[in-house]
Amino acid sequence: MTMAACTRPQQPDPSMTAVATRPTGGASLDWISPEDVRRASELGLMTRNGGFGGDGEAAGERIEGLLPSVFFDFDQYFVRSQDRPALQEAVDFLRRNPAARVLLEGHTDWRGTTEYNMGLGDRRARSVRDYLIQVGVSEDRLETVSFGDLKATAGGTDEQMAFDRRVDLVVFR
Repeated sequence: MTMAACTRPQQPDPSMTAVATRPTGGASLDWISPEDVRRASELGLMTRNGGFGGDGEAAGERIEGLLPSVFFDFDQYFVRSQDRPALQEAVDFLRRNPAARVLLEGHTDWRGTTEYNMGLGDRRARSVRDYLIQVGVSEDRLETVSFGDLKATAGGTDEQMAFDRRVDLVVFR
């Protein structure tokens, strides 16, 4: 009988994060370092496509709520089988609207650190992105962003927390 070895998750390299302790104090212990944002490519971080969600004509019209959100179990980021019909609706919409693009916004509930939740929101958005690519959506029509717990209801009920664990599909035309 063979046994698979259990491996522990690797600790993130602290130099690869833009979240740090604010040196001047303040109410929040987490903040985005402007210096790390300026050095994003040097640090190996990817920047978002300016045509998604930016200001100006390049962004296009932002349409929220047109496509259904995809929901996740606690601390999970895989697409559940019950959410595949919602994603098929997105695929069908994109086939009918070849100029449309979709921004996948990853969210988490309020539990956990800001840094962990930003990563989990990103993994959720990328999981939906990967699924859509596997079923034939062109990669250049999709973009991801993580809001982590920034839009979650702090101290929410179980029902509210279940609603906060999602990826919103925002259409841009």
